[in-house]
Formats: sequence, structure tokens, C-alpha cells
Amino acid sequence: MSNTFPIEELRSLLEKARATDADLKQFGAQNHKYQWNPPAALKEIEKFEKETGISLPDGYRNFLLQAGNGGAGPFYGLFSLEQVKGWLSWQVEPGETPYLAPGTDPDSLKDLGDRDHDWRRGCIPIESQGDTYFTYLLVAGPDRGRVVYIEYERSWIFFPREPDFLSWYIRWLREAAAGYDMGWFGLSLDGDEETLRKLYIQADTDAERLLAVGSMDKFPALSEASRDFIRGILDDWIAKENVDSLPLLAYRVDPVLYGQFLDKRWEAGLFDQVVYELYHTPAERKDLAKSWRERILDKLSELSPETYCIVIPLLRMGGEVKLEQVAFLLDKAEGREKRELLYDLGRFPDAKEHLEIWLDFLREREDLELLHYALLSVPHVNDPRLQEALLEVQEAFPFALEQIHVDDYKDKEAMERSFRRDAERKVYKGAGTVLKDLFYESINPENTRFPRPYRLEMPGNALADLGMYRTPPADGILLHPLIALAIRQESGGRLPSTAWDWGRKLKQMKKLQLVLSKRTVQSWDDERRYAYLRAPEEHFPPEPYYYDLRGWSAIGRMENLRELRICEICVEDFSFLTECKNLRTLSLYNTNFTDCRLLLKLPKLKYVDLRSCRLIHKEVLKKLHVECEL
Repeated sequence: MSNTFPIEELRSLLEKARATDADLKQFGAQNHKYQWNPPAALKEIEKFEKETGISLPDGYRNFLLQAGNGGAGPFYGLFSLEQVKGWLSWQVEPGETPYLAPGTDPDSLKDLGDRDHDWRRGCIPIESQGDTYFTYLLVAGPDRGRVVYIEYERSWIFFPREPDFLSWYIRWLREAAAGYDMGWFGLSLDGDEETLRKLYIQADTDAERLLAVGSMDKFPALSEASRDFIRGILDDWIAKENVDSLPLLAYRVDPVLYGQFLDKRWEAGLFDQVVYELYHTPAERKDLAKSWRERILDKLSELSPETYCIVIPLLRMGGEVKLEQVAFLLDKAEGREKRELLYDLGRFPDAKEHLEIWLDFLREREDLELLHYALLSVPHVNDPRLQEALLEVQEAFPFALEQIHVDDYKDKEAMERSFRRDAERKVYKGAGTVLKDLFYESINPENTRFPRPYRLEMPGNALADLGMYRTPPADGILLHPLIALAIRQESGGRLPSTAWDWGRKLKQMKKLQLVLSKRTVQSWDDERRYAYLRAPEEHFPPEPYYYDLRGWSAIGRMENLRELRICEICVEDFSFLTECKNLRTLSLYNTNFTDCRLLLKLPKLKYVDLRSCRLIHKEVLKKLHVECEL
């Protein structure tokens, strides 16, 4: 055990970090809470080293022995040795040179097989950064002892500049104790404000200068010396394309200075760069977008297609921009940029006035990804041309729902056919989704006078559990899940277990209340006016009954029903009412009920509530001898 290990320094810094971040606001702090696990036993470390065939670097080994076996650390905290073993799914091969080294191109690792040449050899995982990002520790090769950040799919590699684990860890403690905004710890440079100003002056490249000044953003407040320093260097960067976080620092110094800096860069012709900086502004983005709107529109044709994905949302945010002013960009864009642009154009308030744009794209049959984006973005307009185009999409891919099974994944032609079928299935279902939405738009349009009745849906796992993806049985009886929920609630938490029991229960029903509440709804989407129902049970109902979100006809089987209440719900078909001959009381408050003529089929009706309904044929109500609320 090392006598030079700085355990007291680490304890002191950890205590300061805990006090500074008492509210656990730093990323990952709520997980580790600035607490170390108890130190590891020497036998535990020796056992790990024997099992893996490696010798742990001294700094990390001594940390485990004297500080803690995992716990407080950057991101979500350090793994214990047991967790390291759990995440270590590859052979370390300490005798081989690691593939990971400073300057390694992530793309060079993607051709390495996970078995024969594992790109992670020479490393062990020591912490998670969240999602697919991890911190590894090199235990072999010339960089033994250094930490490296990786993304598990090999899209990103980063080596912090600290030479070993202990230097890296102590720096984290110092910055946490100082209350720095560390963000993604280790990507910025170490040092106080004066040190970073000196590093900027001494730097040989623009990249190093930007890294030095950008690292100042970690300080909660900037000194007057640093503020003057930033003011003094801004003019050097006006005509340079990459300025990294310099605009953000300029804003911290003075919002007016920030605005002047962007103005000068725009005058220098850096239109794409300024649009990017406006989109990622620390200022109030909506106000900024509005003030820059005319300048952006004036130079819109000079922007590169790569910028379209941010300039269109920025223009929409600024308001008063019509789709016709930007639609010409579709002719300039290709590939991904064209798809994303089409999607963004579909969000314009006046997109419904330009349906012909999407009708052209809905004729696409080769580029199925573009067709898919057209289906995702097409404005929902009650127009026969759109319905015809959607049906033609489905007719173009008659086998879309049939799976292609590939036995040999090395058969490139078979794999291409499988991928093509997957793309066909996606557009076929996409067309079906739009057709479904158009149906709901037609029966439940927005109304400025009344709140829109909720459209009922269910989560995908519930649809599967209840058998709602299955082909309905022949002569099946539709049963809406909300009806089952109401019956379950009325029956003390139980549902009929056999088809005979279901039939008897429906005949016995005298009162049915279909309302949305915490008991019936799992989640709400008030913006789109969707209500996601709870599952009434965990399995299919007995045949011939089957669950269906349009299955209101079961109400018509309730031959003794006296009172029916449906509230704030979009009902796909009200024709079941004609079967409710014994109905006395009917409440359809804030539903999509419209045709008053249906009420003529209810001979025993005494009371009806039609408040917040969009009614047609209201003259019928004068013929009914009923109490009516409107």
C-alpha cells in the first residue's frame, strides 16, 4: 500500500465538494451523493487481477484500497470492482497493444470484430456517463493508467488531458469543490481564469485558442479581467467560421456586445454560422428570431442545405413567415436535408393551403424514406385527392405486411429484399395512420366554441396484451375497453369470465357511465386531446368477444339499459343508440354527437343532455317530448 497516496487531500476535497453542491445539482450527484463506498480489501483486488489477468495501475489500485471501492466520481460515480466485472464483457488481453489511443479515429474501430479483435482490449470500464457513454481505464500499452471516454457504438472517443486516473479524479474534486459548471467533465481545459487566458495567448492554433477561452464557460462568474479579455479578442474572430462557444461568452459579458458580434459576422457573409448561433442563443430565442426574420429571409437562398433544419424552425419561431416564402428550398435540398425540410414545412400554419407539395411526394415509389417523411408531415386536409393518394400508397405495396425471413445474413440480396420490405411496411402503416387521423378529423374537428372531445387510444403493450392486433374472430362481438372498465368498476373489480357471462351481464346493465378519470385513463395528451386508457384486464376476452377501440356496438346489446352517460369522448359511431329502445336518460355532454335524428329512435327517452355538442337537424328536438339541455 502506497505511503504517498494523497488520501487526506482527497477526503478534504470530497468534503468541500459535498458542501458546495449540497443540493446535488451537478450531473450524476444524486446518484453518488459525494460518498465513497467502503475501501476494497487487498484480497478482493488480487482476486480481480487474477481473474482478468491484469495488473491495475497504481493510482486506481490505491484509490480502491484507501479511498473507496467505487462511489463519488464524475458523471454517475465510479463503479465498484463487482460492477467493473459485470460490465467487462471482453477479454482485456493485457499483452496486446490497445486499439484505443489519443488520436484514434472512431471509424477505424468499426471494422474490428467483437470476438477476434475487440476494440476495447487493454481497457476496463470504470463508470457510466449515461446512455451508451462510458469511462474506461487503460490497463495496458503506452497509455496505461489514462482514462478515455467512449461511446459504446464507437461513434466517439475522447482522451482527457490528465496523464493518469488520479490526476483526472483530483481535478474533478477540485472543480466540484469550486462549484464550477462542469457540464461534460474533462472536455474543457484545467485551470483558473488567469491560467486559461495565458493558454489562449500561448496557443499556436485557433482550435487551441477556442478551447482555452471556451473553458472559461465553466466559471459561475467571470472576473472583470476575463470580461475585458473577451471584449478584446472578439474582433479577431468576426470573419472566422468556427467560433465555438465564443458567442455564449460574449453574451455573458454583455448582451449588447453579443448582438454586435453577430451583426458583424452577418456582414462578413457568415450566414450559415450566424443562423446556427441564433438557433443556439442564450438569449430569448423567439424575440431574436423575430428581429432577425427579414435579414434571414433576404439571404435564405444563400444558405447551405445543411442549415435548413435549423433555419426553418427559427423562421417559424419568428412568426409571420408563409410556407410559399421558403418552399423553394425543396428544389435545392437532397437526401436527409430534403426529408427533414419537408417534415419542417409540414408544421407551418398554412401548410394545408399547399397540399399539392405533399401530393407530389406521395407519388414517390423508389425513395421510401422520402415517402415516409411525406406521410409523417402531410397536412391533414379533408380533401379527396389526399385520401386517394394515401390509398394508392397502400395499393402500391400489397405485400408490405408479409414478413421476409432471412436465414443467411451474409446473403446481400436477401438482406436488401428484407430491408426493402421493412421500408414498405413502414410506409404502408404510415399511410394507414394518416387515413385514420383523417377519419377522426372528419368526425371530431376542432371547434372554437367547445373543447375537443378526447380521442381514446391505448399504449402498444396493452393493445398486444388484449389481443387487439389479432384478426377478429368470425362473427365476433366488438367490445370497447372503456365499456369493460365501466363494467369492472360497477361489478366490484371483476369482469365476466365466459362468453355466456358476458352476454348475461350486457343484458342486465341498466346504467352505464363512460367517463374519463384516473380510474380509466393511464395518461393524457391535452395538446392533441388524446386519452390513453388503462387496460381492463391482462388478457383477451372470451370469444366471440374481442376488444376494439371502435367497439361501441356492445351498448346496443344492453336491452335493459335505462341510463347512459358518455362525457368528453369522441365516439366513432353512434348508431348503437338505435338499439337502446328502453333508454330514459341520455347524457352526451361534450361528445362529437351531431345528428339529432338518431334520438327519434329512442321511444322511451325522457331526458337528454347535448351541451357542448355540434348539432345538426336541431329541428328534430322540437318533436321530442323530452327535457333537453343544450
